[in-house]
Amino acid sequence: MTQYESVFSSLLDALDKPDNGVDEYMLRLKADISEFSKSFLLDPPKMRAFLESAESVLLRLETARSLSNQTLTGFINAVESEINIRVRAVLRESINGIYTIIDPEAVNNRSLVEVTKLVISGGISVIQYRDKVNDRSIFLENAQAIQELCDDAEVTFVVNDAADIANLVSAPFLHVGQSDLPVKSASKLLGPARGIGRSNNGPIEASESEYSGADYLAVGAVYATSTMGKSSRIPVGPKVVKKLVQDTELPVVAIGGIGAENLHEVRHTGVRSVCIVSAITMAESPEQSARSLVDIWNSGA
Repeated sequence: MTQYESVFSSLLDALDKPDNGVDEYMLRLKADISEFSKSFLLDPPKMRAFLESAESVLLRLETARSLSNQTLTGFINAVESEINIRVRAVLRESINGIYTIIDPEAVNNRSLVEVTKLVISGGISVIQYRDKVNDRSIFLENAQAIQELCDDAEVTFVVNDAADIANLVSAPFLHVGQSDLPVKSASKLLGPARGIGRSNNGPIEASESEYSGADYLAVGAVYATSTMGKSSRIPVGPKVVKKLVQDTELPVVAIGGIGAENLHEVRHTGVRSVCIVSAITMAESPEQSARSLVDIWNSGA
């Protein structure tokens, strides 16, 4: 029996004891815990269903803690801890492979939804929706449409900057920059089963991001790039990225100036993921470009 199975079993046993005075709320909690514990055995779990179920149970546990006696509180705390550990693991494991950004300013005037479909067909693992030009209503509409495509394909979906939009569409991840909402503040706005990634231009910023509770570290620009206003950034280079990978247990996403010509070099740094934008979304065939880069990535470090 695994650690989390043991913890869940202990809480269920405690809820069965007559002297704990289990009321209707606790009975519902017992049913939720019993059902949710099965999802811990799925590896990998279905992201959407797992996170929504985890969030529901975590919120119910929060209320149950205030209603329970001292004995039950200990078991509730243990279960909550195990769920949080598992949620963080599932979120972080989902950051892998080729990551791209869907941005209305970087799709050659094509439909965001159509470009999303093409890059998903090309094998992209993570998609971030970034939008600095559209009204919030359009942002929300696009986020919902892109998320549905990602959910159907089991592709990890990330919303850039807008914590409110990420919340409304229950995106698994929010991505923030150094000048955006701080990680700790953003986490208060998101549900308990959501992750946060943060952009960093070097080891000092990355260390601060990790300390603040980020779930992945985007690092770059690795090479010179003009995409998305990063032309003024001094490239950190692959050696810095490699050192950062060695110094953290978080997934590292390399970004900036990466394409087919240097993807192998970046892959050798040990990063879990690389973010490539213009070489994919600005290409004549985003699907073909994505597939070619995914093939290079999958060929191994």
